[in-house]
Amino acid sequence: MGKRKILLPKKDLYNLYWIRNKSPYFIGKIYNCSFSTVTNRLREYRIPKKSKSKAQTKYKKFNFSKNLTEKAYLIGFRLGDLNVYRTSPNAETIIVRTHTTSKNQTLLIKNLFGKYGHVTVSGPEGGDVNINCFLDQSFSFLLPKYTNIETWIQRNSIFFTAFVAGYVDAEGSFGINQGRARFKMDSYDKNILHQIHYWLTKKMINSKLRLIGKKGELRPVGYRFNNDLWRLNVNEAQSLIKFISIIEPFVKHKKRIKDMKRAFNNIKIRKRKGTIL
Repeated sequence: MGKRKILLPKKDLYNLYWIRNKSPYFIGKIYNCSFSTVTNRLREYRIPKKSKSKAQTKYKKFNFSKNLTEKAYLIGFRLGDLNVYRTSPNAETIIVRTHTTSKNQTLLIKNLFGKYGHVTVSGPEGGDVNINCFLDQSFSFLLPKYTNIETWIQRNSIFFTAFVAGYVDAEGSFGINQGRARFKMDSYDKNILHQIHYWLTKKMINSKLRLIGKKGELRPVGYRFNNDLWRLNVNEAQSLIKFISIIEPFVKHKKRIKDMKRAFNNIKIRKRKGTIL
């Protein structure tokens, strides 16, 4: 009498292997059978074999929401602050990486990508930490390091505003200097700053764009500029109020939000005192 064939329900096998991402070895332990029995059933049921990358993935990944406002924000944030790559041309995992000393920046990145994949933070507490986010291929739109803002973003006011908010969360800062609220954003991305400057001009927001450091020039902190460094400023009170009002609904960085409120209150106080109109 031959050996009794071990029955593995197709639906359960598919769920364990593909949905829950369990290995044939793990499934074999559940059904008290061998690794080879599981692989044979997978083959018999014509359940596709997982790629090496998928098989080695410990944490579940979720597809991007396809929300274009969110997409525009993420592209702005990526171009400002993130390194995005695949470990190989055929890799299924998109890795988003950066390093920061800011707890708020770390929290923001966790909030942006933690709902889609695994996020790791390594490094000394309170020091310079490395952040890695492991995402699926639906985030391939973050791979290109564009030197210009994409046309689909430029053509839509909401998408452009979301992009600017993402870029501001990455590179911008609001502060009080000599008793006056100010905004500045420094970047090597000359074209992007020019496009934002032009957008501000169309919004009747006064801004200044200037070169503040040339490629190879020695910086006060002891190292040289990698490229020409540009600065975008919004300092005039009414323009700053308008700028804050436009981007505030899209800004996600806790410190940016806090600093925008301080800048807004600074202008209100100065108006009340009559030092500005």
